[in-house]
Amino acid sequence: MTEPDAPLTIPFLITRPAGKADNLLASLDDAYVQYLYQPLITTAAVTLKTQDLQHLQQADMVIFVSVSAVSCLQQQCENLQISGQLLAVGQTTASALQRWLRCDVIVPEDQRSEGLLQLPQLQNVAGKQVVVVRGNAGRELIKQGLTARGASVRYVQSYKRVPLPLDGTLLCQQWQLAGIRCIVATSNEILQQLFSLVPPEHQHWLKQCDWIVVSPRMQDSALALGITADNITVADNANDSALLAAIGQRKREYQ
Repeated sequence: MTEPDAPLTIPFLITRPAGKADNLLASLDDAYVQYLYQPLITTAAVTLKTQDLQHLQQADMVIFVSVSAVSCLQQQCENLQISGQLLAVGQTTASALQRWLRCDVIVPEDQRSEGLLQLPQLQNVAGKQVVVVRGNAGRELIKQGLTARGASVRYVQSYKRVPLPLDGTLLCQQWQLAGIRCIVATSNEILQQLFSLVPPEHQHWLKQCDWIVVSPRMQDSALALGITADNITVADNANDSALLAAIGQRKREYQ
């Protein structure tokens, strides 16, 4: 097979955090999609308390919201025994859990908090002890939804998100020179960080770019930042196959 000629511009900017983008970038390389990769946020493990481990071991259900929630917990307690039912918001998170704990993991078809709350296993949870493993801050929807159904919900924070020290003015200039047309953002935090990094005088460029986001909630946030609806593509979810499909759709429009 002859590799096609490279375009004069690089249309896609991938901002997925370091450590979470490897498979996506490899797939883009295989498909000859031109991109720049610039993570904006990294993750760091948060030291667990004895009480956290007790909650995990005593829980009827343990919900993991991200791959980082899994990996940062595993770093600190490789031999952790969890007897409760395991659930994950997304398939990538579920796969990481299965590799670590060798247990079945329940994952919703709609790989968002909304989809998780629709699972049959979470409809009758009155009196259940539920632990949600997550990072700092984040959405309250899962806790609110399960508490309303009578569950006792506790958080275990296994990691925190840390913005990388970046020069937003310089990066924005580099992206414009490269010919970036579409920015792929996989969380509201990344979306907000982009607009925090780039000075106001350059934000008009951000707003005129095309965007790929991963949920209707992110679309609402993008609209609130001044990005027009025509410039926003909502991927089915945040996993690699959904992102590849959305990027492929945009690529066809650019050819």
